[in-house]
Amino acid sequence: MPDTMRILSRDAFAEVLAETRADTDRLGPASLPQLRVVAAQLAFMAEATHRGRVPSPAERARTSLGPIAVREFETTDPDYADRLEELDYTFQRYPQLPPGPPIRRRGILQVWSGPGAFTKIILDPCTPQRLTTDGAALPGEPAPGQPHVHVVWDGVSTHVQARGAHRLTIAGQPAWYGELTSNSWMTAGTTTLRSFVEDYTPPRAPVVPTPASDAALAALTPHHQAGHLYAVLDAARTMRVLQLLNESVDPHASLYDGEAGRAFDDVAPYLVHLRRDSQLLARLVHEGWGDAWGLWLVSRADFTAVRRHLRQFLRVEAAGHARPLYFRFYDPRVFTPFAEVVSPEQRAALLHNVDAILHEEKDQLRRFDPLAD
Repeated sequence: MPDTMRILSRDAFAEVLAETRADTDRLGPASLPQLRVVAAQLAFMAEATHRGRVPSPAERARTSLGPIAVREFETTDPDYADRLEELDYTFQRYPQLPPGPPIRRRGILQVWSGPGAFTKIILDPCTPQRLTTDGAALPGEPAPGQPHVHVVWDGVSTHVQARGAHRLTIAGQPAWYGELTSNSWMTAGTTTLRSFVEDYTPPRAPVVPTPASDAALAALTPHHQAGHLYAVLDAARTMRVLQLLNESVDPHASLYDGEAGRAFDDVAPYLVHLRRDSQLLARLVHEGWGDAWGLWLVSRADFTAVRRHLRQFLRVEAAGHARPLYFRFYDPRVFTPFAEVVSPEQRAALLHNVDAILHEEKDQLRRFDPLAD
């Protein structure tokens, strides 16, 4: 199989399948028994995936083009052999192929437990990485006998292998090696990691940008390109928020802390730092515009400092209340009236480490900063 995979989507699978069937016909399957077997299996693949159909597990286990390719064509026609191997490999993993054109996505391993929770390890296609058993990237060669995990993302699946005197747990079962699909789990040592694929899940309905969302994206893009753009997003608004964050390479974390806070992961506010090499900004703006998903922040401070600062405002003292109240400052429907009555002292406190806050108001993006009226 080639070092860089061509079949990264169902559209690409259909294209390579049609190309390989045509080449097989030109090679003359009637005269060679092995080509007759190949032609029959390619025809079966075409039938099993016709009109977007997803083959069953039993059907996906029926093909053997990979071994045939290595045995019969690796030496005489390596390009043809590579395509047969790749078709066999991706047919067996067909449900993992996203619909649409092939896009070179990155793999993501997200630390789920322990002090490094929400940390992301970004996996480039066919670039091996080593992780310690606490989920951290291992620079350089491991020490002799040091337990670690060897990880390779091939563009479709994440392959993991335990090295040293320890085993992994994949899908609840002990294993020395295995594969992770999008939104699957692995435990290494005492650390649990989740596997995602960048931009894997499309929206339920086509997204049509509006003039307002286009204008907002244009206003936010310079801050994004400068590397200074953050967002605080409300997972309680829709499950799509957390789905987009998980399937992105951008660092994000809940503003809630501790084990008690983890119980509210599905409805928590999340801070995310928008990376320059990510498409998350456009997705958030166009999908979430008008639905009060959250606020945008411009800051030159690092992620830890911004998160620590924002956590101060989750609960506030209020006259007439014996206990602090939850302050949903990240909801533009709350922030907009607050911005109209805020005192200079409150403005200064909120904008510490933050150059500006941008929020939706009446179909436009408003700016809240030290110079605002």
